[in-house]
Amino acid sequence: MSSPFLKWAGGKTQLLPTLRKLYPNFSKYYEPFIGGGAVFFDLKPKQYLISDSNPELINVYKMVATKADLVIQKLSKMQNTESYFYSIRSETFENLSNIEAAARTIYLNRTCFNGLYRVNKKGHFNVPYGKYKNPNFVQENKLQLASKLLKSRSIKCMPFEKLKDINIT
Repeated sequence: MSSPFLKWAGGKTQLLPTLRKLYPNFSKYYEPFIGGGAVFFDLKPKQYLISDSNPELINVYKMVATKADLVIQKLSKMQNTESYFYSIRSETFENLSNIEAAARTIYLNRTCFNGLYRVNKKGHFNVPYGKYKNPNFVQENKLQLASKLLKSRSIKCMPFEKLKDINIT
């Protein structure tokens, strides 16, 4: 079963038992604030559009959908040390390949303090190191399962207001 591979502030994982009782019947699923994707991964919809206005987050989902093996390879070479964390954090999303940027985002998310995603006014990630003894940032099985679910690649970087103009076919 696929499940979220990112931690996300405001995530719904703990609420899923309650939310499942409230899910309506639907044929198409739209998620304008994907975050960690707890409800999306729980529903496993066949027709969907997931979106967010955060380009780093959307890049992660696109790369996991299309190049999960390469993201996993990159993650498996990363280290859980404070100095390594800060060297990765100092890199900028715009200066990395899509695969490197996806691995960086997953790594930072799984090793930073409480899995927060926060950027400063310049758009640079600025959450401190989380000091976890053994964080699982590679998550090979989760990423492979997520890749299968994300295979339709209906993933867009866009503000939620534009969702009304999109139709899933």
